[in-house]
Amino acid sequence: MDYLTKENSFLGNIELKKGNDIIYAYNSNPLEPNNGEYRIGSITKVFTAIVIFQLIEEDKLTLDKKLSKFYPEIKNSKDISVENLLSHTSGIYNFTAWKNYYSTRNQTFSKRQILDIINDGKPDFKPNKDCIYSNSNYILLGYIIEDLTGKSYAQNVKERIVNRINLPHTFVAENQQDISNVKSYLFNGKDWSEDVSSNPSLPFSAGAIISTTSDLNKLFEHLFHGNLLSAKSLSTMQTLKNQSIGHGLFKAPFYEKTGWGHTGRIDEFKSAVFYFPAEDLYLSILTNGSRGNLNDVVVGILSKYYDKKYTYPVFYHSETEEPKVSIFTGKYSARLAGLITVGEFEITEAENNHLFMSELQDGKIGERGLLERLDANTFYLRSAKGKLIFTIENNQVKNLVLEQGKMKIKCKKLK
Repeated sequence: MDYLTKENSFLGNIELKKGNDIIYAYNSNPLEPNNGEYRIGSITKVFTAIVIFQLIEEDKLTLDKKLSKFYPEIKNSKDISVENLLSHTSGIYNFTAWKNYYSTRNQTFSKRQILDIINDGKPDFKPNKDCIYSNSNYILLGYIIEDLTGKSYAQNVKERIVNRINLPHTFVAENQQDISNVKSYLFNGKDWSEDVSSNPSLPFSAGAIISTTSDLNKLFEHLFHGNLLSAKSLSTMQTLKNQSIGHGLFKAPFYEKTGWGHTGRIDEFKSAVFYFPAEDLYLSILTNGSRGNLNDVVVGILSKYYDKKYTYPVFYHSETEEPKVSIFTGKYSARLAGLITVGEFEITEAENNHLFMSELQDGKIGERGLLERLDANTFYLRSAKGKLIFTIENNQVKNLVLEQGKMKIKCKKLK
């Protein structure tokens, strides 16, 4: 972790706990939020699933209850059950795929606006025909919780989970004020710059909770020791619909070990929490700035704990300054077989011989990643573990190839 911090690849907290004993804790973050509180993104879905199963145990809801009973305007709602929403088998359009998501994420959205975004999108598949992760499933579950209880989603989480097991630093962010002191950051090759803060109205019950590493480990301790749900409900949460997706929990194998948990991402916040029942081992990681994939940190921590071979990531610091990085800047389209456009992106200058690569959605800036220079004409996109290989002629970009594993995509620079 000291190595990652030195390489400006980790701002955050880690807690590794076995039973009641904290056996490792790490905090090296000059830009830490208040009280170690971070936005946890999609780990919010674990809280939402717990409340749904509590309502089922109270006979206020059933797994086979159809979405049409609550929101008949949603496409295929007559064939979509609560279980489909929990297990991502509904096929409902994922609202984070909306073309304006990144450009408007700091705005306040009403329930009606969010429902319209979900319903305007094309379903990915018919209910029960596949299992594909969609944030919209858990947005709708949050609305159902409010409809059934007559209380806000935030109040339900507070009363049913937070107060019940005493999570002092966990709450549902409901407005801009709630997130005003909790920021995330993007590394620009030299310094950390503050990222846009998503308004909590948009992620809602799919991603609006703020918590700490200790609180998340405590949540999993109480969940897996029967203090929040019955054994039957927990078993259903662990029932898989594909290799990893259950009903509010993900299966996380590590060598011969089996863990259960969830990951999250909102803005530049990344999060992970996992529990390994055989060892009564808990791992929680929260970060508000990193250069790579958080899974690499998870694997590194577990490898050290379980004494498995681990290869440190390599960070690139090419001193090659010719050609100047300004030559590579501009807008590009990625094309399969040179004909089908699969996406557009923009490359801009960063600091210290680095570049930024940003997705473009209808001309609007989307998610951004840092490009590390490998040599004169090659850059590495760590977040996707891919390379950008430029061909330069007459001091101009002639060709660009995106290389990820065995896949190569030719790109054209747009005028």
